[in-house]
Amino acid sequence: MSTRIIYFLPTISADNSPLPNLINRLATHYNPSILPRWSLRQRLFRSMPAPPTATNEQTPSPRFLQIVSLPDHLNASHVAITPSAPAMPLDGTSTEPIATVVSIPSGPSTDEFIQLLTSKLAPLWQQRQSLTVLDGSAFEVGDIRIRAGELRQGLGGAQLVRGAVVEVVCKGRVDENLDGRDREETIRAFWEELGIKGAREFMAADSEGMGDGFEDVRMWCRMLMLRS
Repeated sequence: MSTRIIYFLPTISADNSPLPNLINRLATHYNPSILPRWSLRQRLFRSMPAPPTATNEQTPSPRFLQIVSLPDHLNASHVAITPSAPAMPLDGTSTEPIATVVSIPSGPSTDEFIQLLTSKLAPLWQQRQSLTVLDGSAFEVGDIRIRAGELRQGLGGAQLVRGAVVEVVCKGRVDENLDGRDREETIRAFWEELGIKGAREFMAADSEGMGDGFEDVRMWCRMLMLRS
């Protein structure tokens, strides 16, 4: 069993990426082993608003469709559709909609699906953003694996660095007696030791433990929405 937490460090200015500082602190504090490079790709689409009608008292919130290619799923891409958020109940509590996830073969099949969305299905889905991590760094410190990379928005030459993304996984390989809570505490103690402030933290929600094997995909999709 393993537990993961994803951290996102937003870029403060265009010429000040947080990634070099993070990697320097990692090398200084832990002297990690080097692992193979990694990459990530995301395309985000938003549902087009329904035309207003006399019976529509309130415009429903949009749905979102993401296509992601992740380093732990090299032979597949994943399509995640997040349903419209439910109306706020009277008691003020709400739950975040849980995405439905399916896998499709990577490569040409993924490209064909994107082409379908941007052509025949364009009246239903509007493309919003494209995010990538290219040539990311990866390290290992005992039971902990770290992936870190610059998250860039855009296609081609005109890309904006949105920040650094860091995935920290505690595999519980050395100490098999660690449970999920222990692994969470191990990751947070590891991150705190780095002394890096201002990161947003993403973990699997309780409702994401659906047993379909896509819990990590849903985590990445929530992080890649880049909501403020």
